[in-house]
Amino acid sequence: MASKTKAEILVAHDANSALNTPLLSPVARHAKDLAADGMLSPLDERIIAASSEALEAGQTHYVDVPGIAPLRAEIADYLNSAAGGRYESGNIIVTAGVQESRFLSIQKIGENFESIGIPAAAHPGVQKALGVRERNVISLSVDAERGYLPSIGAISEAVAGGCRLLYLESPSRLSGATYTSEEVAAIGEILRDGGAAAIWDQGLAAWVDGVCSSLASIEDRPAQITTIGEAWPGMGLASWFIGYIAAPEGQIPAMQSQKQIMAICTSTAAQFAALEASSLFEEARGLKLAQLAQHRSSVMATAAALNLDVISGDALNIIALRASEEAAAKLGSAGFRFADGASFGAPDVIRLNVNAASADALQALG
Repeated sequence: MASKTKAEILVAHDANSALNTPLLSPVARHAKDLAADGMLSPLDERIIAASSEALEAGQTHYVDVPGIAPLRAEIADYLNSAAGGRYESGNIIVTAGVQESRFLSIQKIGENFESIGIPAAAHPGVQKALGVRERNVISLSVDAERGYLPSIGAISEAVAGGCRLLYLESPSRLSGATYTSEEVAAIGEILRDGGAAAIWDQGLAAWVDGVCSSLASIEDRPAQITTIGEAWPGMGLASWFIGYIAAPEGQIPAMQSQKQIMAICTSTAAQFAALEASSLFEEARGLKLAQLAQHRSSVMATAAALNLDVISGDALNIIALRASEEAAAKLGSAGFRFADGASFGAPDVIRLNVNAASADALQALG
């Protein structure tokens, strides 16, 4: 490639604000790193052993493009039990992390539609995935009082206006807010009546203590729903990049082909580690939910004592609050990292992971 051509490509890249959207780290780098998408979790010795045994057994070759069959089956079973889906292994692609899930679903499903509806406040990875090519993006207005989720009215208006593909998060990646079962049913009805489809990011659902309704459970339109998320969150695999896409079988080949181009060297041994994690997940999740609930209680008490404006959310692992630039600077000066709401499309909001250091972080705002 000629140097002039390379220079032109670099100039075009630098001018593309979406492509230059900074991504959040998948895992915390230290105890005061409250900005990451995932929590700081040690690997269970049994997961390490499973990976080592896979290597010793010769699992050092390229993995099957959609993922090893046993792991795909486990993900399907989990989504069926936890989200009310009706998936089989043929509906599942194991991805190199949830950002690849976003990219593949937005790009390959999106190319079948004239437009895509995106919440005005969504994970910054969504904008990064959109930046690869021009799209007719319909912004879905969000309700700040409902955790920055798009309202049912905004969703209905977009579909009525001709938008036939929506990208939605529940829980919200910014606030942890979720749609109620009644709201999920209403969204399903809007999709059905409008002949529309949805990409549904439910990656934080594991950290909702109770029912987290999913579009995957809408029985009369299962062929229109694609769900994405992380596989076995909180098991220490965040830096191993194991995500999933659960989609109608007709949508799998195009995403699988694109994945082969992008991530042919996905580690087979890491997928065997994730397979072992699947058998440990439910027990570990219960323990982590109890720990998160305890930490969150301390965080909320601190926030109340300092009169901080906490945004309503249901996922226990994150907390979002309205904060000025001065407050954000105080956090930085105290050595804490946080996720800037501006990257999500919500200026004057910061998002923190919930852990043992979170209440101390809020004290720095006092």
